[in-house]
Amino acid sequence: MSETKKNTMPEMYDDNPTDMETPTQEEILMNEQDILRGLIEAGTEKDNESTYRKIQIKRGRVLKFEFRVRPISEEESVACHAHATKYAPHKKGQPKKEIETNSAKFRSWLIYTATVDEDRKKTWDNKQAQKALNVLQGADMVDAVLLPGEKDRIIDIINEISGYDDDLDEIAKN
Repeated sequence: MSETKKNTMPEMYDDNPTDMETPTQEEILMNEQDILRGLIEAGTEKDNESTYRKIQIKRGRVLKFEFRVRPISEEESVACHAHATKYAPHKKGQPKKEIETNSAKFRSWLIYTATVDEDRKKTWDNKQAQKALNVLQGADMVDAVLLPGEKDRIIDIINEISGYDDDLDEIAKN
C-alpha cells in the first residue's frame, strides 16, 4: 500500500496575473500621493469641523441648550479614565495600582473632553452656571446637567465619530 503525502504547503495565488499590466513608476507615485493625502487627512480630521456632531438637549420638547462634540483620541480617552480612577498609594519604584474607576465620572470626562473647545467654554466651563449649580469643574458640570440616558446617547455619538463603532468588516473593505 503506497502512502499518499498531504500537501502541507499553502496554495499560492498570483495577485498580479501575467495578462495585467505592471503599474508604471508614474502610477505608483500617484498612488503614493493619494496615500500621503489620505494619511494627512485622517490625521487632521479630529480638528476638522466636518467630523463634529451637534448635540441638542431637549426636555419636554423644549430645547435647553446645544453643543458640538468631536472625535477623541486614544490618549484623551486614557486621560479621562485616569481622571475617574482612584489609585492605591504606591511605594517608590512601584507602578500605580487602580482601586476603582467611577464609570459615571469617566463618561462625564469623555463628554467634557469631546466637546468642541468653543462650546466647552460656553457650557461646561461657564462660571455663572458652575456657581449656580455649585460645581467646581467642567466634568462635574456635565454630570450635574445631563441625565444618564442623555449621557448614554452622547457617548454613543462620540464613540461613533471616534471610530469605535465601525464594523470591522467595513474597515477591512475600505
